[in-house]
Amino acid sequence: MTRMLTAALLLTLLGQAAAQTTDQTTSQPPVTQPLPATNIAAPIAPPAPTLPPTPPVAPLSSRLYAGVSFAPSLSGAGTAYGIVVGSSQVFGSFGAQAAVDYVTSSGALSVDALLLYRPQFGGKLRPYLGAGLGLTSSTAAASTIPTTPVNGIQPAVQTATDYAALVALGSDYLLTDSIVASAEIDYRSPFSSMGTANGAGLRGRLGLKFLF
Repeated sequence: MTRMLTAALLLTLLGQAAAQTTDQTTSQPPVTQPLPATNIAAPIAPPAPTLPPTPPVAPLSSRLYAGVSFAPSLSGAGTAYGIVVGSSQVFGSFGAQAAVDYVTSSGALSVDALLLYRPQFGGKLRPYLGAGLGLTSSTAAASTIPTTPVNGIQPAVQTATDYAALVALGSDYLLTDSIVASAEIDYRSPFSSMGTANGAGLRGRLGLKFLF
């Protein structure tokens, strides 16, 4: 009888232990496995296109130019129309300019060469001083033209060339990076008067220059 009671007691204890184990198992929350981390890179914007740098505009003090001019005489020698070419800088602050002018009233053709001094003031207004030599080809003076026909043929009209020294005072004004308005006054002192128009005296000059 004692053995039976002991066996019944053991079975009761084992049943209670099993019930507690079952309750603990069912009451625990399910264990979730963490998802593997994924590295999603943000989209990279394409680089902005790079433009080549714009080269700086060369200053007037280091550029070549060519232009046209209108040159009325201040000494009654007629109005000249011409072209100018030059360099704003040959060495240091000195440039050079050559001009060819044609006077419509007399038919005289002048060629001048100037050495210009350009102070480096900056800004759009660029004054200069110049000195040089020139020549003027025109109809020979009346005293040198033969008027007696030779074998019944009137001699052709002769031309004469007069050389001169000249000085100039002027200024350029930068309208744009490549166009310049110019104003100049020069004085021509001829060494001779072999032609009817030696260009002596004062002459103004207005024009446009195109920079390169």
